[in-house]
Amino acid sequence: PYGVAEVIASGGGTANPALLADLAAELDRRAGASLRTIDELGIPSGAKEAYAFAVLGWLTAHGLPGTVASCTGATGPRVLGSLVPGADGRLPTPEPTTPPRRLHVV
Repeated sequence: PYGVAEVIASGGGTANPALLADLAAELDRRAGASLRTIDELGIPSGAKEAYAFAVLGWLTAHGLPGTVASCTGATGPRVLGSLVPGADGRLPTPEPTTPPRRLHVV
């Protein structure tokens, strides 16, 4: 019902070929959707949490929301966490005013 065309799997389950085969078959049967792993996009499944927290930290450092209200039930977008001045007493200066749309992993 959501018009899903592709699902990107990550985490420990991606090492289970039987699970991935069953999931791919079910996605194709129900929605005609394809299945890929996050590894195919250049992010190791075991590192996805580290990447996710790096993105959330970047958003917070730049004063940008790390939530989507329609996904969390909040009344609006929220900046997550807070920053504490470093040893020199300074905080990073926010530059971007819009969230990133792409993560390029090298």
